Amino acid sequence: MPIERVSRYYDGTLAQVTSGSESKFQIAVFRLWPDNQEVTYFNHTWVTTDSLAALAATYCGGAKYWWEIMDINPEILDPFNIAPGTVIRVPNE
Repeated sequence: MPIERVSRYYDGTLAQVTSGSESKFQIAVFRLWPDNQEVTYFNHTWVTTDSLAALAATYCGGAKYWWEIMDINPEILDPFNIAPGTVIRVPNE
């Protein structure tokens, strides 16, 4: 799937990561923060009722900004499969 030129991930870094078994791989793209941009955040422990959209609505200015949470948590590859107890970083608005 090509990345559209207007996407915030267009200039991102591609990485090959294992997907479940060691014989299968998936390609992931990560958006890079500019070197001179400081991001303040707090740690949040994920619970089963959490969603990125709900956290973004509360702390990032709207549910549509869920990707800002993903940007500062590059270790999370699947935003729909975050294990309870995982500590994630949530940017302060």
